[in-house]
Amino acid sequence: MKLFTLFAIVWLIPKLAPAHDYWSNGKKVPDWVKGSCCGPADVHRLTLANIHTAPWNGDYVIIDGYKEPIRKATALPSEDGYVWIFYKDDVNTPSGQSAVYCLFVPMGE
Repeated sequence: MKLFTLFAIVWLIPKLAPAHDYWSNGKKVPDWVKGSCCGPADVHRLTLANIHTAPWNGDYVIIDGYKEPIRKATALPSEDGYVWIFYKDDVNTPSGQSAVYCLFVPMGE
């Protein structure tokens, strides 16, 4: 039984470690994305249903969970059809959130 448990652990470790190295569609996440963005606690994966055009200005979007409007022009193309927004919660700002590090949105959908 110990040998089986050890084998299972050794087999799983390589599969868990590179999880943030790939988009959910299997494409490799570029190094510049990993360097510009932050860790797993700061990533928020959403869908297009979670993005809303700001009613006062069509150049901005409101994203569920993020407290400030975001300029549409800052969005980068998502590689896997999901919306990815990177920011920190529980920071010393009036909103309690950091600025957005990266925003990836499916383009042309």
